[in-house]
Amino acid sequence: MTLQEGIKRFNKKNAHLTGDNMSEEVRQFFRCHDAAHVIFGCNTSMFGEGIVKTWTLFGSDLGLLAMLKGYRAASAFELAKKYSWRHVCKNIFRLIATMPKVAIRAHRMNKAWPWHNFDKYLDQELDVIREEFGIVPIKTSQK
Repeated sequence: MTLQEGIKRFNKKNAHLTGDNMSEEVRQFFRCHDAAHVIFGCNTSMFGEGIVKTWTLFGSDLGLLAMLKGYRAASAFELAKKYSWRHVCKNIFRLIATMPKVAIRAHRMNKAWPWHNFDKYLDQELDVIREEFGIVPIKTSQK
């Protein structure tokens, strides 16, 4: 699957998470965020969201301040309210325990993921991209 196909599949599966009344800045942020979900192999559970944020911080060229600004503009912290207490309790300790592993994997990457400038990778296979960057995703779904 190419990155573009992965993003399309991700957006179709998660269409209920975003609204139509977004500014261009927020739309662009979510475009990059959704690509990060796909490239780093993260779902939209609380665990997956925490892991994609960790990958973004340590494995992309975005940086902490820009990341916080983007999430604030996108009201992404408000989206966290969609998780039930049961879901939070089920995922929080696993997330905290896994974040250092993700940070280490991100540190071992060959180069940082280009948060804004990834268009040249859209038609490339995910496996090829991950190999180029040295990305080893963390399993975010539980069976």
